[in-house]
Amino acid sequence: MELKNLSWNERIANKNNHPLLLKSLRGLIVSKSGCGKTTLLLNLLLQLGWLDYSKLSVFGQSLFQSEYKILIKGFEEQLPMEMTMNIFENRDEILREQISPNELIHELAKNRKTRSKEPIECNFYESADDVPDPKEISLEHKNLMIFDDLLLQKQNAS
Repeated sequence: MELKNLSWNERIANKNNHPLLLKSLRGLIVSKSGCGKTTLLLNLLLQLGWLDYSKLSVFGQSLFQSEYKILIKGFEEQLPMEMTMNIFENRDEILREQISPNELIHELAKNRKTRSKEPIECNFYESADDVPDPKEISLEHKNLMIFDDLLLQKQNAS
């Protein structure tokens, strides 16, 4: 079945998510620990043509995990998404060679001829207190916000 863009909203009409995904999307990835939620998220973020975004905001208490460290470094170095994806795909070889993924990303960024076509503005936060008021979010960007286990921290009664 072909999904046609029937949106009258120009901001939504200009998004180019994968045809199986809606142009404007809110979603949850929910399951038990260790089942592959982060792997799914990384695929959505790094597979070309799946999610169309120009500003990424990640809120989570697990930004210390290797997957997030690699993702953060890849975006900091403006490494093309397919190169960051290659780091993950070659994990076994990188571990066997005892190469630091962050050093590898830095070297790849330093030695490459081109940068990401359009750098994605990225921000990573460890606290739910940093979540902006929706009214403050610029509509000129294609915003993607990720909330990773924020509900595990103490909740304010207010």
